Amino acid sequence: MLGVLSFSRHSEKKMVAKSRKMIEGDVALSHGEELFAQLASFYATPQTEYPVERAKLFGFDCLRINGKVFAKLHNGHLVMKLPANRIEALVDSAQVSAYEHRGRVLKEWGVIESSKDIISLAEEARGFAGN
Repeated sequence: MLGVLSFSRHSEKKMVAKSRKMIEGDVALSHGEELFAQLASFYATPQTEYPVERAKLFGFDCLRINGKVFAKLHNGHLVMKLPANRIEALVDSAQVSAYEHRGRVLKEWGVIESSKDIISLAEEARGFAGN
């Protein structure tokens, strides 16, 4: 099955409006927004095997498979879900920082700091969430 990235009409309109502002130079993207846009573009192409959906989670953009979120944009930061031991290893290598939400560190979530191997990391997160 080819990869499919679906959008709601509302999010598609907002995305087009933001894209126009970016082209006109009115909007500067954060590093996390740039990485998220790169992932959204990757999953919108038919090169991926499983359907990925772009949606909103509590008002934030996210990517999900079978209804499960594996990557999200939170306050301008790209956050991904991976096994806790993998997050720990990535934190040690400075590719990821711990993700804290409401004063609590979420062990299976990490804030992506480096764009190194972003697609392979996203594929790993997609596989983890899809299981």
